[in-house]
Amino acid sequence: MDSYISNFYCYNKKIIYNFEIGNGGIGDCLKFFMYILNICINNNIRLYYKINNLGIEKYIKLKFNKMYINDEEIDNKKYINNECDIFKIENENEYNIVIPFIFYENFRFDDIKMNIEEVFEFSSEVKFNKNKLLSENIISYESLHLRLGDKYLETDKSFVNCPHDERQFDEQKIFDYIEKNNNKNIIFFCDNQSYKLKLKQKYPNLILLNSEVGHTGLLNTTDKQVLDSVTEFYIMSNSEKIISASYSGFSLAASKFKNVPIITI
Repeated sequence: MDSYISNFYCYNKKIIYNFEIGNGGIGDCLKFFMYILNICINNNIRLYYKINNLGIEKYIKLKFNKMYINDEEIDNKKYINNECDIFKIENENEYNIVIPFIFYENFRFDDIKMNIEEVFEFSSEVKFNKNKLLSENIISYESLHLRLGDKYLETDKSFVNCPHDERQFDEQKIFDYIEKNNNKNIIFFCDNQSYKLKLKQKYPNLILLNSEVGHTGLLNTTDKQVLDSVTEFYIMSNSEKIISASYSGFSLAASKFKNVPIITI
């Protein structure tokens, strides 16, 4: 990464990553950028991140400011939208602007070859907020993550992009894991507060964060919910282990941030 950044302005071919509200959550934003970055590094292409003033941009930041670009800078340049072969840029005076959905079919987490922490870092607000959400006495812990899906988001349904999104999981496997590891600190993460409280009632030793549940990809998500969501991601990325009870880019990206082991149950 150091070599790529040192030679950043030597690369004539350029791509702009455009992640907008509604394109997904924290995991989606990071995983697709890292996917493109890996290709750009291997092909000497300059990659920019377009600033869209999203909530998460305040709390997860690129380590290299030269990789940011804004609307004003783009307006002064020629750009193309080539979705067929986004990395085939014939005119070096043009920028190719790409959006996440064109990578859905080809993306694999195994294609992310470096830890995300080599490229992104958390703001001081996130690290300060961690102390509000999690007791400072809890240093060593595992993260158990269940994504129920957008169908179960406890918010105004008119803002939900995928109202039928429902993730499959085996509840008994969750119970079994908690019972077999009752001597460990286990923090339970879920996109549904009611389910979190239900599981806490069954297993009082489970640790719940004092956070507001919210999806960063929705227009009605408050700034506090965005900060809490990013802080949850930060806490999960510092786990000893992540246990994934259903498919989610959130926990997979958290694992990739610092190469934390992740298992699926």
